[in-house]
Amino acid sequence: MRKFWLIVAVCVLFSGAVAAKYNPPHNYITNSQKTAMYQMNMYDADHDGRLSQEEFENKTSVADTRETRRQIRNAKKAGIYQEPDEQFKSIDSNNDGYITLPEMDKYISEQTQKTKGKVKYY
Repeated sequence: MRKFWLIVAVCVLFSGAVAAKYNPPHNYITNSQKTAMYQMNMYDADHDGRLSQEEFENKTSVADTRETRRQIRNAKKAGIYQEPDEQFKSIDSNNDGYITLPEMDKYISEQTQKTKGKVKYY
C-alpha cells in the first residue's frame, strides 16, 4: 500500500510540471526575427528601414564563398532555391517594391518551417 501512495504522489508532482506552459517574456525575439533584423541592418544602405530592389541585389551579390555555395546547394536540394528577383518578389508580399522587417521575418520563418530548420537560405 505504501508503494501505491508513493507512485500517486510522484504522479501528482509531475502532472503539474507537464501541464505547465512556457510563457515567453513580452520582449522575446525569435531566431527568424534576429536574422531578419541582422539582414536589414546589414544591407539597408540608406537606413530607411526597408530594402529596395537595388539594396537586395547588393545582398545577393555577396562574394562567392564556400558557405554561400553550400547554402545554395542545400536550398536546391530542399527545393526552396529561387533566383534573386523571384526571391525579392516572394518576400515583398504587399508588392510595394520594398522589403520591410515583418516581410523578411515572415519569409525566413516560412523557409525554416519548410526545411524544419535544416537549410538556412535567406
